[in-house]
Order: sequence, then structure tokens, then C-alpha cells
Amino acid sequence: MLRLYVMRHAKSSWAVPGARDFDRELNDRGISDCLKIGKSLSSKGYSPDLILCSSATRTRETLDNILDYLDPEPEIRFTEKLYSSGLSDYIELLQELGEHPSVMIIGHNPMCGSLAASMPGSGNEESIAAIAYKYPTATVSVIDFDFTNWSEIQQRSGIMIEALIPSQL
Repeated sequence: MLRLYVMRHAKSSWAVPGARDFDRELNDRGISDCLKIGKSLSSKGYSPDLILCSSATRTRETLDNILDYLDPEPEIRFTEKLYSSGLSDYIELLQELGEHPSVMIIGHNPMCGSLAASMPGSGNEESIAAIAYKYPTATVSVIDFDFTNWSEIQQRSGIMIEALIPSQL
């Protein structure tokens, strides 16, 4: 059994004129939402073995603000591929992972929302509906796959366990 956590970065500040989008930082609400999500992950016993995190500032800060709630601390890999890639690239990154039992992606919309909505073929219908048209910042979807290797996953092959949405916690 494999478990995927798909997390969109938390709420960030608006771009500063002349600054790169890549360098945007979390705002106060983003930090607060991370703490809500971190506490929820911890209370439910959710903790990935590996985190693939975009190397953008707001995704790194999202990771920093939930990391203390993950036990044991996971392996972390940063990649720019999660910043500017499409849905197929996100899926390919996962398919190349081998046998890690649980993986979290911390990335950006629209890809995180697309990934979370396209992977489940069944499961928690309320959570599937909640993320079908909007994937709020700091949301985490928990999706299980009845496989032992990530190379086997494909769209609609997962089971939606739940979606953790900060405004609903």
C-alpha cells in the first residue's frame, strides 16, 4: 500500500514589484494555516517518509512550518520541477520513486489541485467533491494506492482518504 499527500503551499504575500514570483514568502494567514494543517497531520498520525518540495520560497516555508509536526522526520528533496511543470511531470516524478511507502508533494496550483483531483478513482466522496473545483492554499489530500511501487500508479487508480482544508479545521 502506498500513500500520497498532496499539499499546496500556504497563502503567500503578493508579489513585490521587481521581485520574482519564485521568491514570494508566506503571509501571516499562510503561517497560521500551516500550524492548523501540521496539528491535523500529527493528530491523525499522518507522516510521509519522503517529501518532494518545490524549491520556491513559499513551498520551503510551508515545509518549515509543518515539519515539527511530522514524526519521524521524513527525507526531504527539493526540486524546481514542481515549480513550473505540468500534471504529467508531477505524476512522472512520483512514478520514478520506487518503493517509498508514503510521499508528500508540496507544490503549486494548478498542478497540486489537478493531481489531487485526478488520482483518486474512489474513496471519500465528500473530500473528492470539496477539491473538485478549488484547491485552497495549504490543503492536503491523502490518497492511498493499492500498489507496492510508485511506477504502477496512474490517474484514477487511488483511493481518496480525506482532504484537509485549513478553513474547515
